[in-house]
Amino acid sequence: MASEMMNLCNIPQSSYVIEPWKNGLGSTDIVAEARIEGGPATGWDGLVWRLARTEIASASAFSDHTGYNRHQVVLEGEGLFLDAGSATIDLSEALKPVQYGGELKIVSRLENGSVKVLNLMINRSEATGGMTAMGAGSSADFRPGAHVFYAVKEDAHLCLTGTAHHVSAGDAIALEAAEPFVATVQTGTLIAASIYAK
Repeated sequence: MASEMMNLCNIPQSSYVIEPWKNGLGSTDIVAEARIEGGPATGWDGLVWRLARTEIASASAFSDHTGYNRHQVVLEGEGLFLDAGSATIDLSEALKPVQYGGELKIVSRLENGSVKVLNLMINRSEATGGMTAMGAGSSADFRPGAHVFYAVKEDAHLCLTGTAHHVSAGDAIALEAAEPFVATVQTGTLIAASIYAK
């Protein structure tokens, strides 16, 4: 039944594409992305959404991503704060996603060493979405759209509408769902990134 409702794709981390940050101060591993049909095949022009992981090893200014909503979660480490003028975005705890505008002028602040994060960038004129952290034994309902499940620190077992899937640590599984579905995490921890076209 799941195969009739979904187009599934396993994404091993060996296939992730490494790309420099827009500001040139680091690099990111692109897990998955979608682009506007007929647009450029690389870069930010024509990008609908992108899921990528990166390490923040020192305080640095974030790239300007005006026009995008940024969803971010810490995978490893703790003590990350994002200073945005008079406001501070608290990412000090792992596995607690936050969302903010890509146009904010942000400087990262590390209070306990480097961290690894997962970023979901969504072109707000094209789509909406968000991220959810799911631990062993948790279930969640998802509506039709694009979804990527990323295994955080250890192998995970994920059940999608009654069908079991193994996701190795650091790998992901992506799907396009035509109908609502239920995802249940049997073992491990997964980050679910969901994107819904406007």
